[in-house]
Amino acid sequence: MKMKKFRWRLAALIAAALIILAAISAWSFAKFYGHELDPVKPSSHQPVTVEIKNGSTISDIAHLLEEKQLIRSAWAFEFYARWNHVNTYRSGTYTFDRSLSVGKIINDLKTGAHRSITLVIDVRQGMWVAEIAPKIAEVTGSSKQQVLQQMADRNYVQKHFMNKYPFLTKVILNKGVRYPLEGYLAPGTYSYTKGKGHLTLQQVIDPMLEQTGKTLHVFSSKIAGNSLGSVHRILTMASMVEQEAPGTQDRRKIAGVLYNRLKKKMRLQTDPSVAYGEQKQVEAYSHHDFRKDYKKSNPYNTYTHDGLPVGPIGSPAVDAIQAVLNPIHSQALFFYARPNGKIYYSATYAEHQKIVQKYQNEWSNQ
Repeated sequence: MKMKKFRWRLAALIAAALIILAAISAWSFAKFYGHELDPVKPSSHQPVTVEIKNGSTISDIAHLLEEKQLIRSAWAFEFYARWNHVNTYRSGTYTFDRSLSVGKIINDLKTGAHRSITLVIDVRQGMWVAEIAPKIAEVTGSSKQQVLQQMADRNYVQKHFMNKYPFLTKVILNKGVRYPLEGYLAPGTYSYTKGKGHLTLQQVIDPMLEQTGKTLHVFSSKIAGNSLGSVHRILTMASMVEQEAPGTQDRRKIAGVLYNRLKKKMRLQTDPSVAYGEQKQVEAYSHHDFRKDYKKSNPYNTYTHDGLPVGPIGSPAVDAIQAVLNPIHSQALFFYARPNGKIYYSATYAEHQKIVQKYQNEWSNQ
């Protein structure tokens, strides 16, 4: 009888101990698990971009977030998601920070909160700052006029860009330059991730200048030995070549003509320089209006001023820059373009005038 009581008491004690141990274990696990669900760094609000691809599993997302250090552990995230029956989420690019808990991140993935919007700006070759400004305005929440005011602001350009990009020298601030960064905004398609607020002008411009820096680095040895003497003058001539011809061979030939005229101290007399100085597109000109404007004196008009314009007249493409650095040499001093794109080159003014008289009526029919 005593033995039976002893066994019963021992079993009860063991059962109680197991219950207590289970309770302690459950409490410890709950505490540890709760900690794993807490923010990684509550005081950190530094944005972290993460792309949740369509078709990703909860396990894929958990490991990605752990890799980005947005959660403490993938298993806790996955356990929480499955326990709460989270089976759907919205794919896309999200901007999170390390102050968010697992519960908050999962809820945002369900609702699409913190999901970023991808914005795109297409800078076409030859574009003016004035043409790029409306595109910038759309992603910065500014007006076109506000963008242009900032782009013309010497103090703003100096403060935000000149120390960062060595190829931006003081010459871009010279009197008469309409926009200091004209010609330095590399053509291309630029994608931006929009978070809670609007992008700043600097955030939009930086990738364009970075691309210009990369291009200039590739051609650094040729730039150093070029007779024009500076990046600014090279980009200025390249922007003129850009406006005059679409094909690579003609660009190289036109660059050769411009060099020839500079050597002979002849005025360059290019129509796009007149159009830029007046901020009118060449295509929009009537013959009558052009005859008036080409006589107007401004720092861009190569009919009224010697040498190159005061600065670029648009964003040159890479092959326009290459054309200036590697021109085709000839005796030509003149060129004439027909509406069909055919370009004629002449060594004398008399030859040039014959070509003009033969084909100039084609432009009046455009």
